[in-house]
Amino acid sequence: MTEQQARLSPKTCSGYEEAISFFRTYLNSYGHRHLNRDETTKYEKLEASEDKLFWDIFGPEHLGLSEISDFLADFMPRKVAGSRTLMETTGRVMLKLVKWLHEKGYMPDKEYEEAEENVKELKADLPLVGEVTDLLSDYIQRHPVETQYTSDIDAYFEIAKIEPGKLWLEDYLESKKKVGPVLVSEEISSKCKVGWTVSLWVVKTGKVWRILESGNVLPR
Repeated sequence: MTEQQARLSPKTCSGYEEAISFFRTYLNSYGHRHLNRDETTKYEKLEASEDKLFWDIFGPEHLGLSEISDFLADFMPRKVAGSRTLMETTGRVMLKLVKWLHEKGYMPDKEYEEAEENVKELKADLPLVGEVTDLLSDYIQRHPVETQYTSDIDAYFEIAKIEPGKLWLEDYLESKKKVGPVLVSEEISSKCKVGWTVSLWVVKTGKVWRILESGNVLPR
């Protein structure tokens, strides 16, 4: 971050610092999940004896695709759910971080190629998932389910197929049950992507499914 400050405007620098602050929070809370056995032992000993955080114990050589992808695909949309501007800035900062790690020799060529491709996709999707989350909430309020329904499922679903105004879903965590078509607006269906994960409570009315409640939308 220090290397960037000299050539960034104060507003841009502030946005970058906010993104890095969230990444630091993520690492301190969840970074240990990606450590191997020896690193976990070191982390637990230092954390217990000196009250050290992950950010203090490990350097940039411990940052890789797993940490950055998990941060962008899960932590930011689920825990932060910030503005479109914040999401765009965070994606841009993480892409710069990946390039910096590679340039400094902390990330091997093969991992860098995979990380760059993955982060570029997440960078594009991150602002969209927040928008779709809001659109789903608005849609539910404007289209309440007022008829009897024959069955319901409350789960995390993966979007398996998309048509204008319709989604086909697959239970992401447990039954792998396929559900569809689920009615949405054409604006929502146009912004969704196959492979995204959505938290929904859906109910069957006749031959279609409707949405009772919605939660997070996560990029793949």
